[in-house]
Amino acid sequence: MRINAPLILAFSLVSATPALAQTAFDGPYIGAAAGLQAHSQNRARTEGTAAFLGLPNTIRPDFQTLDHDQGWQGSALAGYNFSSGKIVYGVEGDFTIGNIKGAASFVGAPIPGLAPEGVTTNINSRLGNRGSLRARLGYALGEKALIYTTGGLAVGDTRAAAAVLVNGVPGVGWFGEAENTQTGYTVGGGAEFKLTKAVALRAEYLFTDFGKQRVLATGNAAVRGIAALDGIDYLAAAPNRGGTARVGLTIGF
Repeated sequence: MRINAPLILAFSLVSATPALAQTAFDGPYIGAAAGLQAHSQNRARTEGTAAFLGLPNTIRPDFQTLDHDQGWQGSALAGYNFSSGKIVYGVEGDFTIGNIKGAASFVGAPIPGLAPEGVTTNINSRLGNRGSLRARLGYALGEKALIYTTGGLAVGDTRAAAAVLVNGVPGVGWFGEAENTQTGYTVGGGAEFKLTKAVALRAEYLFTDFGKQRVLATGNAAVRGIAALDGIDYLAAAPNRGGTARVGLTIGF
């Protein structure tokens, strides 16, 4: 797995010398969580090329709405908590496995002499494995409960693909894909409840934003052989963001 630095940093915290505990949540911990990506819609805007933008918007889209699927995810996590009175603060890292996919298509009007059945513009995106390194700040409610907010850096594997197809002419089309490791941010909050002295149950929500991923679909050899189409390439920016609700168990030391 490529995205592992946040988790490695967080796991290194469990070897730190523990301080005198002030709350039941102080000290190092490890854990696991399962989450469900909330259904979301993001606009993938058409950014170019200049020739493609010059087409009427009955033929090409100004933007497309990516309909992101819900999807289950699994996470490993580790962190360290400190406290001052009832205020609990610390750092946590996690590594999440799971894909979030979104897709959209736009059917354009006919182009006389070139595409009598119109053209279809497709785009899809995928957010794959990812990790985060976050600060946490909370408040202990008695000996067993903790509420907290969290936020920090996120890193994720992203992929986007785009295509423009001439309807009824399968040999003519534009294709492209982009695959990157992107950085962004994640923010959220949750609550923990001690089941035993060492084991805690948690529920939390995290919103993560990796920004835009640009993908260029260029014409194939058949397109390049048609002077009127050569250079009319499709450039789009697909956002990668959304929220995850998850529950998990942690074990403190």
